Parts: sequence; structure tokens; C-alpha cells
Amino acid sequence: MRQLRSAKRKETSKRLKDHELSNGPSKLCTALDITKDKLNNTDMVLSNLFWIENTSLKGSEEFSVVHTTRIGIDSYGQEAAQKMYRYYILGNKHISVRDKDAEKKMALTL
Repeated sequence: MRQLRSAKRKETSKRLKDHELSNGPSKLCTALDITKDKLNNTDMVLSNLFWIENTSLKGSEEFSVVHTTRIGIDSYGQEAAQKMYRYYILGNKHISVRDKDAEKKMALTL
């Protein structure tokens, strides 16, 4: 994963921290070598290339999920940018950009 992510970076770039290897959709695709050539138009429900593991993680516990708007799509228009299509685990350090306002609202309801 580190090799795939580092291959597209400049030699002068600082070394990526572990939590920065795949903290975002584009970074995740690069880290896992997912490209349009290989997987564009692949039905993730019907394909054998994707699956969901049902396993318990050591140290797993209950967590809160932040529900917010997507980031970096303002150029597609206000309507698209305001859709609540982004989810992440509250407090997870692997998030590229935190929505502090959404997190504050969650804290008030917990």
C-alpha cells in the first residue's frame, strides 16, 4: 500500500504517516490500485471482486457515526455539494477532513 501511494508522489515529498495512506476516496483507490481501467462500471453488488467481511475486530467497541455533506465537489453545484452523503466514525484519525460543526451537533445529542 505504501509503495503504491508513494509511487505517485514527488521524491522530495515528506514520508506519509500510516493514517495518511488511505484517508480519502482517491487515496484509498491509489493505495489499493483501483483504477477506472480495471473497475469502471463494475457492479459492486454482483461482482466477485468486492465483498464485506463480517468479523469482530480486536478492541472494537461502540462508536458514533458523523453524517455530513461530501467534500471537494462544490464545482458540481450547490445541490450536489449539500447532499448528506458522507459518513465517518467520530474521533477516527484516518479521516481526511473532519466536519467540526457536525461533530459539535452530535456532541450535544449524545
